[in-house]
Amino acid sequence: MRWILALIWVAFIAYVWFWVSGQPLGSDPVFKELVTLQSKEPWLLTVFSWLGIYPAIFACLLLRSSGKGRGSHVPAWPFVLLSFGLGAFALLPYFAWSSQTRRGSGYEHLSFGNQRESGIERVAANKLTHVILLLLTLGTGYYAVTQGHPDVYMEAFMDSSFVHIMTIDFVILTLLSVIELFRDASDNRRSRGWAVSGLIPLIGPLIYLMTSRRD
Repeated sequence: MRWILALIWVAFIAYVWFWVSGQPLGSDPVFKELVTLQSKEPWLLTVFSWLGIYPAIFACLLLRSSGKGRGSHVPAWPFVLLSFGLGAFALLPYFAWSSQTRRGSGYEHLSFGNQRESGIERVAANKLTHVILLLLTLGTGYYAVTQGHPDVYMEAFMDSSFVHIMTIDFVILTLLSVIELFRDASDNRRSRGWAVSGLIPLIGPLIYLMTSRRD
């Protein structure tokens, strides 16, 4: 699995660098509208916002578990932090380098000092955090479904390199959430069938988190 993920990471970078379609970022009006939150298409804004929610979900999942317990000496927190700006580009290396061996339970210790460390862990484990993320997901999703135009999004997907990249990024993050739910469920003696819920973007992992018990 780790080699498959590594190949996907390399292929994703090569695709973005050499073959991605659409206007480059420097001359892409859709990119400028999205980063300034001025886009008038709800589906574009929603998927863009979901790419901000997904890293928070992975933070809640990954910061609960020690990188060493997973069989890797690479801590998860640097990759989680980078994922807020780079998405799957940052998380794929972590998933590729971490083994599928049984992990120890317990929240990962970040090297930021005891007070800040415990605060980050509490926020990541807090059910209120998961509820807020779920409400944000449902709210933006409702906005896209009721007000958006999928044909406009598909047109942007073909014409804008940024929309092209962020759509593929979203798909890869969804697949990574399936892998992480499978691993987390195995480590915490929950049904591995929970991994299937990862196919429901954002909502599935959040429901998994909301129904999990903190040891």
